[in-house]
This record gives sequence, structure tokens and C-alpha cells, in this order.
Amino acid sequence: MEKNTLKYQKIVDSIYSDIKGRKLKDGDKLDSENEIGEKFRVSRQTVRHALAVLEKKGILDKRQGSGNYVIVPKEMKLQNPSLSKTITIVSTYLNNYIFPRIIPEIESVLGAKGYSLRIVFTHNRSDGERAILKRLLQEDDVGGIIIEPTKSAIPNLNRNLYDELLRKNIPMLFFHSYYENMPIPHVSMNDVRAGAIAAEYLITQGHKAIAGIFKMDDGQGPRRYEGYARALLKHDMHLRDEQVVWIDSEQQKDLSQSAEMIVNRLKDCSACVCYNDEVAYSLIKILVERGIRVPEDMSIVSIDNSDLCVLSQVQLTSVEHPMEKLGKKVAEQFLQMLENANQDVTYEFQPEIVVRDSVCRYYEA
Repeated sequence: MEKNTLKYQKIVDSIYSDIKGRKLKDGDKLDSENEIGEKFRVSRQTVRHALAVLEKKGILDKRQGSGNYVIVPKEMKLQNPSLSKTITIVSTYLNNYIFPRIIPEIESVLGAKGYSLRIVFTHNRSDGERAILKRLLQEDDVGGIIIEPTKSAIPNLNRNLYDELLRKNIPMLFFHSYYENMPIPHVSMNDVRAGAIAAEYLITQGHKAIAGIFKMDDGQGPRRYEGYARALLKHDMHLRDEQVVWIDSEQQKDLSQSAEMIVNRLKDCSACVCYNDEVAYSLIKILVERGIRVPEDMSIVSIDNSDLCVLSQVQLTSVEHPMEKLGKKVAEQFLQMLENANQDVTYEFQPEIVVRDSVCRYYEA
């Protein structure tokens, strides 16, 4: 009896050792029972007993008619120093005015805990995100992923890759935005509230015909629009589709190409809520070039409260984005997630408005 026990235990220990040493990885298929039996010179019954022990431990997934597949336990993954201490940050842009103020805070908090960061960029392209996710699935040193989703308002064609990463128990956290209906927590600003605050401020200043310019392919756009729209409806104001401009990421890079359409949409309005400071900065240039005064003819409120607010021809009233605070919170929530994988660490900052010169009081004639 002891001899048989040692035989099956030898198989268990060997497979366990291969998993711990990462010779076997998540989803790898084991050799057939016959091949294992020949390798260890034992009966098929002894092999089956060894595999049953591993299955009971949650290390094997036995699929009828297919074979046995490896499941790497989470605690075993965290025993690998290179895996547990390398965090990959995936962001959309390098030169975005938000990103450079978020990353140092993430790095400071995680660095103090001994983690190292690797930063890669999607350039806000779905194919760029897909390539990065595929590469991460093939690597062995991914201790976690902090990711800014790409074009999060449109259908996510990379969902299958995210699902595969989740199956491998790789910790993931969205920042700045998030994909709807995905079981991945996020840390962001409450963008619905941001849109509402922007519109509410214009309403308090007497404006009734309030236009909006929003981004259609990033999740922040529809959410900020929702807040703007709800604020107007709350005050029984008309919400006119023809006074809302939707732009995509490519149009945002050079808003002047859409100048005539934008000016035409805004012509019957006294104020406008802009998706962010970059859009507002470009809009002021377009308006001034056409002799439309800001704020006398058109009041503007934007979102983010970046350096562009004070660099603009007219200093912008803007809803503040908690950039540095968000970066710190991302790292803190990520560490909490590593300690307790079942904890929902989603957190949304409640924004506030910073008043400058781009809004004036509106009086009806």
C-alpha cells in the first residue's frame, strides 16, 4: 500500500513542481494518462489517482473527452516575485494633459510597496489595445494591470481578451474611465455629476439655451452628456438635439475642421458645456476668429480644470478633475484588491467647479 502511495505522490509532486516552476502554466494541457504512466512507469490506475488528487486540490480541470488542463492557484502565482511585483499601466496617450499628473502618484504609492511599473500606450486605438492585451496574456511577469480603456463608449471588441485575463486571475483595475458591464473595478471621476455641475452653473447664471459639445467614442462623453441633459430637464429647459455636437477622437485633434458645423449648432444659444478643456480651448479660438465674444456672446464651461484653463484667451471656468488624487487612489485601491480579490474597490470622485472668466450673467432682452 505504501509503495502505491509513493508512486502516485511522485506524479502529484512532479506536476505541482512544474506548475510552481512555471514549466506548466494556466490552461496548459497535460500529457495523456498513457504518456504519464509510461514516463513514471506506473499503472493507469495510479495515474488516475494522482490526477484525481490534483483535481481535488483545484489544480487540474478535467474536461470530458478533451483531457486535463492546468489551473494555477492564485496563492501560487503570488509566490513568484517577478509576477507579483511587476505592474503594467496601459494608457491611451502619452501627451494627454491628465496622464502625466496621474502616473507619478501611482508610481509613488506602489513604489513604496516594492512594486515596479511598466507603462505602455494604446494611442486610443482598439487594435493597439488588442495587441497589448495579447502580449500580456503571453507573458509570465504580469502581477497586475492598471488600464485606461480605449474608446470606452463603443462596443468593446477586446472583451474576449479581458475575459481570458480574468480567468488567469490577473488583477485588473480601470482608471479614468471604464467599460460598462464588465466585472472589473474602476477609479474615476463621477462624469455624470461633472456634466451636471457644468450645466447647473450656467443655469444659475440665467442661461436657458445651453448647447453642448461631447465626445462620442470615450465613455466620459456620454456620461457627461447624461449629467448635462438631466440638469436641463430638471429645470424644465428644452433639450434640443440640434444644439448638441458629438465629436470623435480624431475630430478632437483638430476642431477647426468642424468649425462651421459647430458655430451653426451654437448660433441660437448663449452658453455651451464642453467635453473637456481641450475642446473649450479650441472652441474659444474658433469663436474669437468669427467675432463672437466670450463670455459676452457665448459663455463656456469645460471639464478637467487643466493648465489650458489659464492659457486660454479667456480663462476657463471648469469642473475640476482630481488628477493627482485619482492617481494616488488608483494605487491604494489596487493594493486593496491584491489583498482581497473579492473586494469591490470601485471609487468615483465627486467633482467641484472652479470659476474664472468664461461665463457671464445672462439677462433676457
